Amino acid sequence: MPFFKRVTGFFLLLILAACAPKSLAPVMVPDGVRFSYYAPKATGVSIVGSFNHWDPEQDRLTGPDSNGVWTVVLPLPPGRYEYHFVINGKEWVLDPSAPSEDDGLGGFNSLFVYEP
Repeated sequence: MPFFKRVTGFFLLLILAACAPKSLAPVMVPDGVRFSYYAPKATGVSIVGSFNHWDPEQDRLTGPDSNGVWTVVLPLPPGRYEYHFVINGKEWVLDPSAPSEDDGLGGFNSLFVYEP
């Protein structure tokens, strides 16, 4: 019986790993940088940052997809970008898939450095 429990446990871990969300960290794609955020219950998600003057109306993500993920591809030139996601037009949140740094005002911003 202990062997059966070990094998069952192993397969359960494999199934859980296969179902786990993939990394949502910003990534360079042919058209720019893809940003993703997991918010299955949100009614809207946008991204604000140094690239759009922190304007929550400018860059809206599409979604959610069947996994609850919202995405946008921004045609950004190489550089260093600070940003937040804005959930439902009011809740500013850090990107949990990216590093953050002190914003100099007592808070933090998510950080993405785009180097070709």
